[in-house]
Amino acid sequence: MNAGYVSLLLIVVALILFASGWKNVILRGITPTSLLLFFMLWILFMRWSTDWGGIRVYGCTLLLLAVSLGVMVRTPSFLYRFHLLSIALLLGSVYFFLRETLHLMPAVIWFSSEWTIAASVGFLAAALLRWPLLQIAGLSLGLLIGDVMLACAHREQMGMTLGQAEFQDAWWLTAFAARGCSLLLEGMVAGTKRAFKRARQRIRADSEPEND
Repeated sequence: MNAGYVSLLLIVVALILFASGWKNVILRGITPTSLLLFFMLWILFMRWSTDWGGIRVYGCTLLLLAVSLGVMVRTPSFLYRFHLLSIALLLGSVYFFLRETLHLMPAVIWFSSEWTIAASVGFLAAALLRWPLLQIAGLSLGLLIGDVMLACAHREQMGMTLGQAEFQDAWWLTAFAARGCSLLLEGMVAGTKRAFKRARQRIRADSEPEND
């Protein structure tokens, strides 16, 4: 599949899910207006690019950077901002490491290298950040950092480009993986709590006749 088609497909899937009433489940805490504005700007900027100091920058890079910085500015706690930045650096480093070395480890690849990287980084984001808005912000900033690291590492072989179609596909795949892992982890935690609650109730019910 050509680069860029995956992101378009996942945009359509996301719009269908949100229109079907899944918005509060997948992205609770984010207003529909903000989501609609994000999708509109993404579609407008996904093929737009500009040269900045010899570096070609696509509009989606600027959009994700604005979203990430906006969330960090709105975060009231300085410690949580530092926490979010440290997680973004970790995610960016993992993304860069996998992009550079995954072809040397074919045994760990699931389906394709793109899916493997998205699942790995998405799971980390889901495990380290709970709230959807902070998760998307940390994930976006982390992938931007990783993309900059990749561009710097290969600047002698090719011109530096940020936010190209391959990166856009990676962002959407990772965002879907992160939210999917989050919902799965939340379901597992809720199920475990219900199981422990029922077990305690059964133990109490079994012990009451003995105490009488």
